[in-house]
Order: sequence, then C-alpha cells, then structure tokens
Amino acid sequence: MIESENKKHYLAIIGGSISGSEAAKVLADKGLRVVVFEMNNLPYGKIEDGLPCWHVGLRDKQEKNIDTKLDHENIRYVPKVQIGKDISFKELVEDWGFSAVILANGAWKDRPLPVENIEKFRGKELIYQNSLLYWFNHKHEPDFNGRIYEMEDGAVVVGGGLASLDVMKIGMIEIVQKALKEQKGIDIDMFEMEKKGISEILNDNNTSLEELGLEGMTLVYRREAKDMPLKAVKDSSPESKKKAEEVSEKLLKKYVDKYLFKFLPLHIPVDFIEHNCSLKGIVFQKVEINEGRVVPIDKFETLQTSQVISSIGSLPKKIEGLPYDRDWLKMKKDVNYMVEGFDNVFAVGNAVTGKGNIQESKIHGRKITEKIIEEQLIDTDLFEEWLKSFNEKVTDETRKETDSIENFIKNQSVQSEEVIKSILDKTKALHDKAGYTTYKEWISAKTPVRLENMLSKL
Repeated sequence: MIESENKKHYLAIIGGSISGSEAAKVLADKGLRVVVFEMNNLPYGKIEDGLPCWHVGLRDKQEKNIDTKLDHENIRYVPKVQIGKDISFKELVEDWGFSAVILANGAWKDRPLPVENIEKFRGKELIYQNSLLYWFNHKHEPDFNGRIYEMEDGAVVVGGGLASLDVMKIGMIEIVQKALKEQKGIDIDMFEMEKKGISEILNDNNTSLEELGLEGMTLVYRREAKDMPLKAVKDSSPESKKKAEEVSEKLLKKYVDKYLFKFLPLHIPVDFIEHNCSLKGIVFQKVEINEGRVVPIDKFETLQTSQVISSIGSLPKKIEGLPYDRDWLKMKKDVNYMVEGFDNVFAVGNAVTGKGNIQESKIHGRKITEKIIEEQLIDTDLFEEWLKSFNEKVTDETRKETDSIENFIKNQSVQSEEVIKSILDKTKALHDKAGYTTYKEWISAKTPVRLENMLSKL
C-alpha cells in the first residue's frame, strides 16, 4: 500500500468508463482512495454498449485499458448502483463522508428528434441510436431479454456524425443479410459483411439490391457532406479546415459506395405522416448554409417510410440534486471543473461537455483528472492513428489538471476512522448485495458471450 496522508481521504467517482477510470487511476496513483460507483455490471460504457461489435480488437483493447486502471489497490469498484436512484446524490454528498465527489457519468440520454409529437412513435416506428446499438451488440446473447428491433428496408436515419454512419452500416447489413438468406439461401456473417461491404458481397454472389427487391436506407443530414465531423481539424487555419472537409467528403462517398445507402444533405425533419396511429413518412424542409448557419427555405420533401432512426447525439442523464442549465451541469465560472453550488463536487468528461463522445470524454477526463459511439470509426487505420494521438495528449493534460483536485483535497480535513469505516461498511453491503468479490472475478463473470466466439464454433 502507498503510505501517504492522502490515504486518510476517500473520494467518490460516479461512472467507471473512460473518464471515470482515468480519474480514478490518476488519483489512486497519488495515494488517494477511491470508490467508483457504476450503474451497470461492467464499467465500459459505450465501448461495450455503443461501439458496434464488429470492432472486436478496438473494443477489447479499450476495455483492457479500463480494467488495468480500475483493478487498483486504492480503488473500490461498486457495480449495479445508480446515483440518483439507488443512492440519492444528497445522501452521497452529505451522509457518506467523502472528501470529494467526481461526476464522470456518461451521455446515455438520446437527444429528442426535433419534430413535434413524434415521440409517440418512440420504440415502435421511431428508434433512437443508443437503444439500437445496445440491441445490435447484445442480441446474440442467450439470455438477452431487451427490446428487439427489425431493420426495415427504406428506413430513414437522421444524423450526420460517425455514429450515424455506423447506424447506416448496421441497418444495411441487417436487411441485406436477411434478404440473401431468405431469397438465395446464402448465409453470410456480420463480420464478413462489415469488412467487405455490401457492394462487394452482392457482386461476389452475382446479385444486387434491385434483384433482392431492396431500395436501401437513406441518411438525411442538415448540412453538406464536407461539414460532417468525420475528420478532426488540426488547427484553425483555412488550409486545415479545407483538408478536413475534403476528407469528410471522400469518406462519406466511400461509405455510400461500400454500403449502398442514399444520402440526402441540407434537410431537417419538421413533420411526419401518420396513418392508423402508425408512422408512414417524415417531412423534411430544405435548408441553406448562410455564413455557417443552417437557414430553412420554403421547400419541403416527404420520404415515405415506416421506420425512422434518430442519430443526432446524446446527453448525460440528469441527477436530482445537481444544478443544470438546460441540459448541462452548471459549472463555476472561475473553476470550470467544479460544480456550481458545491465546494467538493467536481465533474469530468461527458458530465461537463454534454457529448456522448469517446474522444471528447477521454480528453476531458484526463484534462480534469475523461464521438466510439456516438461518433465512432471510419476505418481501423484512421482510428488507430487518431487513438494514439489523443491518448498521448490525454495523458499529459490529465496529470496536470488532476493536481488541482488533489491540492483541493489536501486542504480538507482528513476523514476520521469512523467515517472511513462507515464508507467501507456501506460499500461492502453493496458488494454483498450484488455478489461482488474481486474486480477480476466480477469482470470475468459478467462479460457477456462474444459474437465472434459463437460464430467461430459454428
């Protein structure tokens, strides 16, 4: 054990994924003791439930990285506990006796599609990205009991980030895979279809979307292809921006050619068509870009469809007892990592940025002490390059910013042995309730059956 005055302090971190594990590891390495409260069995967040399951190597690498951080002598991992539900935030702050509480909860609340009254179709003809990705990643599991979705030919996806392209891939793979099996007796697994692409798969089997009776899905975006956030801008120079725009255009074309979906730019959803209480179409308004702003014009287009998928972003779920400005936590103006109204409550990652974005979360989390899947991947080589660069940046920035939280804690009165014992007793009770023993044993027992392992046995 690390001998330090810091050992007399226990901190709570809400959320164990990218930002939470990063914050926990940095603080634990400094000798502070940390309790990580995670609402799920596993701490991986969108790496497990939002990154499409064909990213096997990337998923495993990221999850192993989190495991390395959380399996630490100064960290107590507490799964299956949702702050605001199982334990109130007020109780956590006022009764548990933690020296500080750090919010690192992820962005799991889908931004509502901005069409009046369309929510009545939610879970039926209207599907949101987070629930769709969860189903896609877990539907193969023998004990899966979540909502089941059936991808429909002609579905419309609203969005424009990398996550939207993953949604398009999922939809096109699902409908083509089903058509090939039912009409041609050809059974091709998802991994092969994702790797080769729909176009190559159809060519290999001497068929086409038209022959299979498929029209394909449509992606609708409020801006142009060049405006999609598919390539990060290196700096603020016009050259860098132009380069990013060129790359985004090429990448979108690559996706369209490979997965055979349609792309409709410069349109926003404004209304829907309903028949017999079911969604039958969605009305889009044409827009123009004027000095960078989206400006609606008096032109409309209706796409007939019985399935709309919204992929326009995610927000952190609000926790009762915390201050918010619309959808975002209120942070102190002079200390942008401290929550307004509290002297010992901090926030990192998506809890501050309001973005369900692995890159944003990781950079912000390291910087304070956190778009995989929301805006995920284009191709493996590009992502690996991106991953390496921001990991290096994250490491440097986090270790610098974590000093601020550590210095704050050092100036707090040390916790009494009675308070520490109470924290240990309460966390043990939660462990006993869940059947938790050690971090390694828990992760081993709760990691779900992997699709790639099932297919390898067929």
